[in-house]
Amino acid sequence: MENTPNDQVRARLISTLWSLKAAISKHPKAIKGLGYVHFNTLIKDEDYRLSILQAATASSVEEIRDIARQALEIYIPGPLAKNVAGDSGNDAQSEGAFNTSQASSASNDKIRASHSDPYPRKRAGSWLKSVLLFLLLGGVTSAAISGWLWNSGVKIVDGPINESEIWQADTHYILNGLVFVESGATLSIEPGTQISGAPGSALIVTRDAKINAQGRKNAPIVMTSSQAEGERHRGDWGGLVLLGNAPVNSATGHIEGVEKGDPRGGYGGLASTDSCGVLKYLRIEFAGYEISQDNELNGLTLGGCGSGTIIDHVQVHMGLDDGVEVFGGTVNLKHLLISRSGDDGLDWDKGWQGNAQFVIVHQGADDGDNGIEADNDKSNPDAQPRSNPALSNITLVGSPHAKIAQRGIVLRRGTGGDLRNVLVAGFTTEAVDVADEATASLTLSEQLKTSGWIVQHPNMQYFTSESGDMDDDAGFSEKDWITSADNLLTPLTLMTVKNSPSQVPNFAPEAKSAASSVHVPLPQGEFWDEGANFAGAIRPGERVSWLDGWTAYPVD
Repeated sequence: MENTPNDQVRARLISTLWSLKAAISKHPKAIKGLGYVHFNTLIKDEDYRLSILQAATASSVEEIRDIARQALEIYIPGPLAKNVAGDSGNDAQSEGAFNTSQASSASNDKIRASHSDPYPRKRAGSWLKSVLLFLLLGGVTSAAISGWLWNSGVKIVDGPINESEIWQADTHYILNGLVFVESGATLSIEPGTQISGAPGSALIVTRDAKINAQGRKNAPIVMTSSQAEGERHRGDWGGLVLLGNAPVNSATGHIEGVEKGDPRGGYGGLASTDSCGVLKYLRIEFAGYEISQDNELNGLTLGGCGSGTIIDHVQVHMGLDDGVEVFGGTVNLKHLLISRSGDDGLDWDKGWQGNAQFVIVHQGADDGDNGIEADNDKSNPDAQPRSNPALSNITLVGSPHAKIAQRGIVLRRGTGGDLRNVLVAGFTTEAVDVADEATASLTLSEQLKTSGWIVQHPNMQYFTSESGDMDDDAGFSEKDWITSADNLLTPLTLMTVKNSPSQVPNFAPEAKSAASSVHVPLPQGEFWDEGANFAGAIRPGERVSWLDGWTAYPVD
């Protein structure tokens, strides 16, 4: 639902009525003969609302008179919200508190409505987002408004989640601030649930906690901005963070975005098979809130997550910083779409030793850096365990915009890796850059290797020459390295990716293109889909792919 002018006026009126209730509560004798103002009735009953406004315009208190006049100037007849609970008459009068008793977890099941709509997130309405912002920015606490919004199909979530709970698809959840899922708790999220992040918010699943977010192809879970459609931007909120107990290559790991003194930001340990939970058919949009200069959260951050974690069919779209960043651990990634990130698509460091298959990174024409940026450790390139993931069936698509410098892959700071069946196209600078001598040396021992690559560039600008001060890898030749393996450099167009607003591009190479013939066998292991005998993340010529039905490409 679009945020129409009437919706915006409705949000302003509700906010103004709340201010009026608070002012009357502060001056209880300012209106002769007026008892307690019931906010729920004020919202749903027009006659009651008009009687209160008329009485308020005659108040002895100027503040009350001014607010009442403002409300009359933006007046909308009829109920202002659907399904608003009737006022019990005994909600607290102190400093304008809403009826918050209904927000308790014990009563959630009683007040939750039952719906069959597979996309219930659409019912919440953009105007409710506007109401939230008006109230929160006006200094009203989420605890004060959560009970009322709950009955409108919206629940504000702030503070820690200490016990296991289920977020249901008939409720629209709005994050306010950093929401931590604490040790021992599991947050389960039903298919089709929408979670919106207010500015400065993020959802952080701490060590020894878990998330179980299993959407469906026809009912994905969506984590997006709390701003109205058409007004959303990169960095509107923080994003999703999962922290676990799998090995990292530093003594202690503390995730970006959480204060250093807060132990809930810690990650890493000795449990390589640890699980941070399950993410399936999940979209994360407009994340990457900048908490300080040059310190943004990512769309999806994985810190020390182990191989027991399941990440499958996840899209991260329009993030301000990296799409997905992996800090160590042994987590595996499958069916991952990272679209239009403000910085890198997939970023890893701190000793990541997992696997990834069927990954697409699509950089936009308005922003973005590397398709993949890969590190081991900045201060110690040989830190153990060394970053050494195995990747296959990867598609990296850059923007042809000449004013934006984008690379396919940057390998640096001692990262290893086995990179197979990679399709790179459309980048303005180079397909691959080995950015230092420590990393280049790993190619000799094959701790870092490529095979089954196809690099497409119409002008055959596959690599950038480095000399003098620009030589950061002691004369290492990326061209010689790539051409000596089972890789192909070609000026021929294998696929045409059209970046039209709101439409998911087609990433399938042409059916009889080189992507069908230039590929190498997959690594051994149960994780791998051995039927993927092609280069890139989508089978050449495929008309129906794993992207269909759950991904989206909103621009704002």
